Amino acid sequence: MIKTLSDKTLLTSANEQEAFRIIYERYWEVLYKKALNHLKCSYDAEDAVQEIFISLWRNKKTVDASNNLSAYLFTALKYHVIKQTYKKARKGFLLPLSVKELEETELSAEEAMHIKEIQTFIKTEVSALPKRMQQIYLLSRENNLQVSQIATHLNISEQTVKNTLTTALKKLRQKLEHSNFIHFFL
Repeated sequence: MIKTLSDKTLLTSANEQEAFRIIYERYWEVLYKKALNHLKCSYDAEDAVQEIFISLWRNKKTVDASNNLSAYLFTALKYHVIKQTYKKARKGFLLPLSVKELEETELSAEEAMHIKEIQTFIKTEVSALPKRMQQIYLLSRENNLQVSQIATHLNISEQTVKNTLTTALKKLRQKLEHSNFIHFFL
């Protein structure tokens, strides 16, 4: 009988363990698939979904998710994915600085505005890179060419392409870290 209760009723249920289990079973698979689609790593996706549910349950009395729990969970997941992506970027993982993939998710007007500002900031910083570095970065990130394809296209070694990309990404990450944009996500 408790399985047929609404999300709103479950959030206020006296039988907390059973209510949590039911909510988890209702949403974990779809949240996991969405997280995996963006994070590309099953461990990270599982961790993201777990964090979302832990946060929901810790804050269930103050969270305004009673009208549409599904929307609340997906929004929380979206923020978690954005936050994790930028945390990894700050740690030096090679993540694309383009936010095209994140744009494909549904964003609020405020989030869309911040994303556009970041894109403009990145374009400005890319245009300030030395010409050859800029060319290699754009071939890699905008044209999605592989290192070997860039090397062939520019008639340079693959190692030169790798070194140049590494340097370009490091410079862009440093600029982002010192900007006020990164604080929006962390």
